[in-house]
Amino acid sequence: MILPFEKQRQILTYLGTTLDLQPAYLDLDYLRSALHFHLSSFFLLRSLRPKLPELFLQMKQAGLTTSLDTNDDPENLWADDVKSVLENVDVFLPNEQEACKLAGTSDVRGALDALSELVPIVVIKCGPQGAIAKRGQERFRAASLSVQPVDTVGAGDSFNAGFLHKFILGAKLQDCLEYGNVMACLSTTRAGGTEAFRDRQHREEFLKRGGKS
Repeated sequence: MILPFEKQRQILTYLGTTLDLQPAYLDLDYLRSALHFHLSSFFLLRSLRPKLPELFLQMKQAGLTTSLDTNDDPENLWADDVKSVLENVDVFLPNEQEACKLAGTSDVRGALDALSELVPIVVIKCGPQGAIAKRGQERFRAASLSVQPVDTVGAGDSFNAGFLHKFILGAKLQDCLEYGNVMACLSTTRAGGTEAFRDRQHREEFLKRGGKS
């Protein structure tokens, strides 16, 4: 539920079973059969969270590549236990605010440098400014497309999907970054997090204009 208040939006989320997801509910054999393991909403998975370092380790031992998007911490604590998960993360995908909170700095480039000491590839989503990334000593930047956003809900997850799609296919990091931006921008052209993707004609026309058809 999205509640507009003056110039700001407040998003009210019903967490459902998110808080109660237990390790015993996971089909580990099924997860191990994948090529890649991605997890988001780290701070909301309160029952699963203590076991996440072990889960990511198991995925790495099974030969999967891994990625993490913590999303926001509603309690604004940004506890250090996330760092024990990052030890087995290949790609870390926070947004600008989340990266700065986790790194303890107000400078996004400083956050990129700090987090890059913990994870091989760090990608920071910067909204209308696009996205930046670092792998070792290599730095990357991709500008956002020029779109008139209708609704930005789901843009970050759409970026993740686009980036990881290309990453799993073995694309160059710059191409992953650019495709993530295309997917994020596409998601903002319709209300809701998935509606822009459900309309095939709209989706294909947008991708053609973005040069990614």
